[in-house]
Formats: sequence, structure tokens, C-alpha cells
Amino acid sequence: MRKDQLVWACFYCTAILLLAAACGRLTTDKDGIPATPLLAQVFNYTLYYDDIDELLQGFSTPQDSLQQVRSITEHWVRDRLLLVEAEKKFPKDVNLNKLLEDYRQSLLRHFFEQQTIAEHLDTTITEQNLQDYYANNREQHKLESGIIRGYFFKIAKPLNRNDKILQWWRTFPDQHLDDVLRYMNRQALNNWADTSQWHEMQLVIQLFPLHTLSPQTIRSKRSVVREDRDYIYLLYPLEVYYEQDIAPLSHIREQAARFILHQRELEILERIKKEIYDRDIQDTRVKIYTE
Repeated sequence: MRKDQLVWACFYCTAILLLAAACGRLTTDKDGIPATPLLAQVFNYTLYYDDIDELLQGFSTPQDSLQQVRSITEHWVRDRLLLVEAEKKFPKDVNLNKLLEDYRQSLLRHFFEQQTIAEHLDTTITEQNLQDYYANNREQHKLESGIIRGYFFKIAKPLNRNDKILQWWRTFPDQHLDDVLRYMNRQALNNWADTSQWHEMQLVIQLFPLHTLSPQTIRSKRSVVREDRDYIYLLYPLEVYYEQDIAPLSHIREQAARFILHQRELEILERIKKEIYDRDIQDTRVKIYTE
């Protein structure tokens, strides 16, 4: 026997003896060899050490293992007590065997469908796929609230006498785009420079001083400058959509992709089901007696 095997065997035997001493239940088989300890019994349910052995890998000492055994056993007892109580209250007129069979069949169908989808689903979604979806489903994507895509910055006052940020802002972003972004990377307390992101209009409004900005005053490619005692707020919307507008494709791309994949899954399942039906309906073991 190799050294590592011997160490593990000693560890196992020590753990068994500790468990036996703790549990007070160490049975023997017909040859008188110690069997697995009985850890707990709840009415007709029993828990043996072998039932949880695989959960106990990775412990450095028998004492650590014993502590984990006690924890698992306690959880098992609580679970079985609840199960016994549930069995008492289970309606007598319910056909449990039928419920189990229905559940088994449901699991089999689910496994078959998931496996079939995994084998046949094309997960590639092209820009044309998205454009086609958007063209056919535009009216389903009316916005419940306004959204904005653009730049937003918040900077502290007072400005340095040499700062040109407000001067640059007058022609931003057509001019001085890089100057503004570099400045904001150093100075801005809020820096929304990722113009691919869409933001809820009300959230943006809440970032400004109270009552200084409304949905009606926000327009695409029109800069907004607001101030209070401590800060300057700068907004440049590249695109603005209001409540009940049709959402742009860039806002619903992920949702559109999920819909496209779901439709493909449904089409795959319908095709496979038809193929199975057409293949097996002529089998002599398939009989329909209502025709």
C-alpha cells in the first residue's frame, strides 16, 4: 500500500471510530466487520455515514470531518421531520403515483427539448436579423418613459481661472471633443462619456438641481448648462426619445436577440416533433383507436 493510501485509510478509520463513539451506533455485517455508522433515524427514514461520504472530501482532520457530519445530520433531521409532517397532511384523494409519473414525463420532455436545442440551435445573430426583427416589431416597443444617449458631466466650482471648459463646451462635441474628455477625466465628479449607453430621462433630470431641467427642455444635439452654488452641470444629448416614442434598435438589441433565439428554439422543436411523428406514426406499435 502506498504511503498516501495508508494515510487516507488511517484518516478514514479514525473518522469512523469518532463517528461511532459520537453516534453510539456502529453495526457489523455478517462477518463481524464494522459497517457504516448510523447517523440518525427519523421515523422510517435512516441516514448512514455512507449516504454523505462524498460530501466530506477536503477535511484535514477527523475532528473537522466530524463537525461537518454533525451539521449535515442536523440539516437532514430537520428536513425529514418536515417531510413526515407533509406526508401527514398530504390529501388522501390525490394520486401520488400519477403526480410522480407526470413529473417524470415532464422531466424527460424538458431534457429532450434542451438537448435538441443544444444540438441544433444556431446562436449567430446578424445585424440583418436584428434589422428584420425591428422592422416587423417596432410597435411593440413603445417607451414607457423617456431615454437619453449622450454626454453628462458634473464639475465642482469654483473653476480655475485658466480653465477653458465652458469655452470649449460652446462648440462641443463638433470641436474640442478630446479637450473636454481629457478635462473631465481629471476633474468631473460625474463623467458619462460612454455614448453607447442609454439612460432613463428621469434619472438624468434628478442629477440636476431641483426644478432646473424638464423633459420638454431636453432636445437632441442641444447642450444644457446648469449651475448651483457648488457645481456646474453639463449635458449634451446625442439622441432623445420621449414617452410613447418607438424605442431605437440600439436600446432593445439584447431583447431583440433573445426573442430571435427563442423563436428559433420553437421552430427547431416543432420541426423535430414533426419529424418524429412522420417517422414513427406508421410503426405497428403505434395505434390510434379513435379513427
